[in-house]
Amino acid sequence: MLIKRISILNEFQCTGANCTFNCCRGWKVPIDHDMYIKYLNEKGLFGTLLRCSIEKTEELVAFRSTPHGCPFWGFDHLCTMQKKHGTDYMPAVCIQFPRQLYNLEFFCEETLYLACPESARLFLVSVYEDKSFDFTVSEGSVNYEVNTTNDDREFLDYLLKSRDELVSMLKNGTRFDSMAIIEYGRDAQNACLAQSPLPNPLDYASEEQYQISFKRMNTLFFNGFYHPSLRTISPFLYRLCKKYIHKFGPLRHTNPTAGNKKLAALKKSLYQKMPDLDNLLNRYYEYHLYTDFLDTFEDYSFSKHLLYGIVKAHMLWLFLALYAENRKLLSTDEIAKIIAVYERRAPQIEDALKKL
Repeated sequence: MLIKRISILNEFQCTGANCTFNCCRGWKVPIDHDMYIKYLNEKGLFGTLLRCSIEKTEELVAFRSTPHGCPFWGFDHLCTMQKKHGTDYMPAVCIQFPRQLYNLEFFCEETLYLACPESARLFLVSVYEDKSFDFTVSEGSVNYEVNTTNDDREFLDYLLKSRDELVSMLKNGTRFDSMAIIEYGRDAQNACLAQSPLPNPLDYASEEQYQISFKRMNTLFFNGFYHPSLRTISPFLYRLCKKYIHKFGPLRHTNPTAGNKKLAALKKSLYQKMPDLDNLLNRYYEYHLYTDFLDTFEDYSFSKHLLYGIVKAHMLWLFLALYAENRKLLSTDEIAKIIAVYERRAPQIEDALKKL
């Protein structure tokens, strides 16, 4: 099997107890079937503890969530299961995270989720040092399952070429929210439906940007992203969300024009603290292409995946701005934490795309 590994993955090392936003709390820890059977058959006190910690529903088998986090997350911020019994007893997701392991049957791609502060920090270092996100290719065997039902190698090769060309557009000055990207996605999707020749992204150019107005930002925020449960799931993110609601909530229905002006002023203030914001957002979108664009291989929805990256990048600057409002500067570690916290919730934005 050909394995393509993104450059920053080779540099990743878990920071363990020093992590600023630990992966052992804030979400459910799913248990794969083989490990679930192993837990059911485990003997002794440890087996009893395992079974008491499991919650099984029709949709998911997972460890029970507690206010503290995973029941095996120790007060020293380390995994008690790993310390006492080794990684052989850990669910696959715990062993893999934040590695994104994508088996497309013809080859595998291994990247890093930015939902981990150390992953986000490595991403930022590459951005600040103007390093490209290259893939190294090796041969080997993998122990993770195929992630797709599609076997159209010709279409997959087109997607790989298309991704390279979209990245090339970004590197040559196209903004992450250019209407050229939206128009290419629309035409590519229509071509798939009509079984017509697929377009070339490099044939598209536009100075127009996809505008995220105050109304659209509210649609994204309130129709998927924000939920009161964030108060316990992610207190840090919840405080930023409440800050947005306090500043902008009263203007949603009464004065959207004032909301647009206030949003523009907030972004202008962020530029003063992060002059390289545009470059950061462009590289963030580029990374989105490396981690999410090949999902098109499964659903053929060019428009959805390209637009999702655009609105994700727009909402990222919003949370950076909310955090930075009363600060003079943002450190790399602070930005990395904001990206990681935001990334864990960002997939919910997809629920709002159909409302835009």
